[in-house]
Amino acid sequence: MHDTPKTLAAQQRYGWLSFPLLIFAASRALLFAYAKSGPLFGPNIGSDGLLSGAFSRAYPALAALGHGQLADYARIARNGYAGTADAAITPVVPFLGKWLGEALGSIELGLMILSLLACAVGFVGLYRLFEKLRGVETARWGLALLAAFPLSYHLSDGSALACLLAFSTWGAVFALRGSAIFAALLLSVGALAHPACAILAMAVVPMASHGEQPRLWRRLLIAIAPILVSLVWFAAMSSRLGPPGAGLKAAFFTHAALGGSGWKAVVIASGAFLGVGLLLLLRMRGLRSLAAVGALSLSVALLGWNSVSAFALAACWPAFLGLGDLLAKRQSLRGPVVAMLCAHQGLLLYCFTHFLRVS
Repeated sequence: MHDTPKTLAAQQRYGWLSFPLLIFAASRALLFAYAKSGPLFGPNIGSDGLLSGAFSRAYPALAALGHGQLADYARIARNGYAGTADAAITPVVPFLGKWLGEALGSIELGLMILSLLACAVGFVGLYRLFEKLRGVETARWGLALLAAFPLSYHLSDGSALACLLAFSTWGAVFALRGSAIFAALLLSVGALAHPACAILAMAVVPMASHGEQPRLWRRLLIAIAPILVSLVWFAAMSSRLGPPGAGLKAAFFTHAALGGSGWKAVVIASGAFLGVGLLLLLRMRGLRSLAAVGALSLSVALLGWNSVSAFALAACWPAFLGLGDLLAKRQSLRGPVVAMLCAHQGLLLYCFTHFLRVS
């Protein structure tokens, strides 16, 4: 049966929404199914020992996927900021998690739902951005690679990574449309959801010149606003919780160090894979500044050499633009690369939920 012209027009009009939502639904459904069936392949999947016992008992599958910073965000949402290390957690996600938690009856559940919603929004934003920059095929394969990337299960683990993806990509989309004020607003809120958004905001700066009447103030606003907001937050937290600079120090150096040579090898291999994408991006005219900012984001994640910074590799979206463009041109690489990444994500999730604990 052939598609009618009306159906084809609808597909072209809403493809930017339907395709990324389909990828989101499929990838998250597989993760959820794994969390439910994981005990068939080994010991019972455990949850983070710091999570609320009531949440772990009521939602064991979500608790199994909630490894990372979920327990820290839930504690702050429930009790407020208590120590210097808490300054690393910016306020947007705990606030929204608490608000959703009051409606749903569990702060942990609220944080998990928030990360799922933000992940869906981020997938749509990434697809829309890549489509505008390099076309539909690059957008499709770039998003597929992000969904299959070994650390991408952390985009729905109840932490702020999904919000980082959503705010940074949509900030870039609005910058491309010439809406500098709205782009700066999204990126500033994003910086209060995850500090790395202030870094990724610099990747958005060149996109502000794509408007009909490019102005210097647009680029300056997008570059300065998220950084200024972040500095104000960390300064306020330092004065409240510790000595000057305590907030910034906590954001990068107070998390648990990477444990085990196997886990370190995963981080190095993941970083090298993203590095290939950034090198490919360097070859694209007009996108070299995006590659440079992506390299900065990748360097911060690797130099931090702790679990939280390593998880942020999943949100280093500039690299997926270069990799997606490669697969758009090389059909023979598509199946092997995506299959390899999916297999490693499943293996890593198994190891993470059975053997690794992050506090």
